[in-house]
Amino acid sequence: MARRREYLTIPRMLPPRPPSRWARRWKVLAGWGFLMLGVVGLFLPFLQGFLFLAVGLYILRDEYAWAQKAIDWMRRKFPRYTKQMDEGKERAQEWLTRWRRRFRRTVYQVRR
Repeated sequence: MARRREYLTIPRMLPPRPPSRWARRWKVLAGWGFLMLGVVGLFLPFLQGFLFLAVGLYILRDEYAWAQKAIDWMRRKFPRYTKQMDEGKERAQEWLTRWRRRFRRTVYQVRR
């Protein structure tokens, strides 16, 4: 039986699929939830209001133009924190990539 050679497979050159309706709904719901936590956090001393507002706006930036404008305003107003925002974004993407790989590996092992 011939062994499958992975280096001869042709990679998919298709554009990524747009997220499903449910994925977009959950994303919007999570973004609004973080915005509400941020507003509450502005008045309560034990919640970091600014942090939750920034995360909520960052999640909603692809769905709403006003959220992207707010992020652009934050970048202009607080240029010192822009680097930290970008580093946080990269760290979150790395963590999510590791989590997805771990999850896929687990699912693949269960299917065997």
